[in-house]
Amino acid sequence: MIVPDYYERFRCIGGECRHNCCRGGWDIEVDDEALERFKRIEGEFGERVRAAVNDEKVFIRKNGQCPLLNSNGLCEMVLHGEELCIICDEFPRFTEFYEDYSERGVSLACEAANVLILDNTNKVCLQGEVIGCDEPIFVFVNKTRNAVFEILQNREYDIFKRLRLALDYSYAAQVMINDNDYGELDYTPKDTAEGHESLAPFVGLLLSLEILEDDWRGLLSKLLTREKSVPGHIADDIKGEQLAVYFVYRYFLKGAFDCDVLSKMKLVALSVMTIIALENTIGDICECARRYSIEVEHDEDNIEAIYDELLFGEQLLYDDILRMTG
Repeated sequence: MIVPDYYERFRCIGGECRHNCCRGGWDIEVDDEALERFKRIEGEFGERVRAAVNDEKVFIRKNGQCPLLNSNGLCEMVLHGEELCIICDEFPRFTEFYEDYSERGVSLACEAANVLILDNTNKVCLQGEVIGCDEPIFVFVNKTRNAVFEILQNREYDIFKRLRLALDYSYAAQVMINDNDYGELDYTPKDTAEGHESLAPFVGLLLSLEILEDDWRGLLSKLLTREKSVPGHIADDIKGEQLAVYFVYRYFLKGAFDCDVLSKMKLVALSVMTIIALENTIGDICECARRYSIEVEHDEDNIEAIYDELLFGEQLLYDDILRMTG
């Protein structure tokens, strides 16, 4: 199992959390094993637990929150010493599997996790026991990702240049993948972008996707107005680096499954730039990252819609995205 070096430092802050994951609008599906355990909980509390799950095996929200969340923001299942369902037990942790190889991390959607990630001033390292996958494309994509990490953590450049160099390197890797060539990628990335282009096309795409919380639409509308009138962005390079490394860690290796690393890097660049642009619009980069993660990352349909646009659309072409990173 591979994890970022900050992973073991994550701690849930429970009732101190301003944006408790048991609130919001997410549908929390209960796995079958948990349902069987719920049947064995005795007494009045057991009756409450069973009544909290509907016929679709989803917790029934009460006033916008899980019915088992008490007034202090604490889970009554935990307070009663009961085992949680898989989703509740795992969040904000995520695990990606590649045959016998696996990686684990924590999501920006969690307030405590994104502070842990974004307040880190050290270069993130991966650690853990490597149980390799020897598929040639996996080996190639993993090596490419390691090179992308190095590019993104090169603090001689601002984060915008680093993103452009990472895009250029990923483009070269994609050319090799398209040719079924999984040899060594001996390539020095170049920054060839000229001019600046607004993020407005991507913000417009986000506005067309499924939206969980109504005020997200308002935030995107404010961002769209800014993007149409204000050229360029201002970023904290280290926080931008941590965002980029997070997104590359979470998504880049998926290119070994669909032979498409370039779309993964495009998603990384657009995600980082959108969060930076949101911070330039409303402030508080941790909150901007949390909201983006909730609305985009944690909706598989939204992620797939973005990939479809990156692959087949005409609004987010490679050269356009290069000019958006600045």
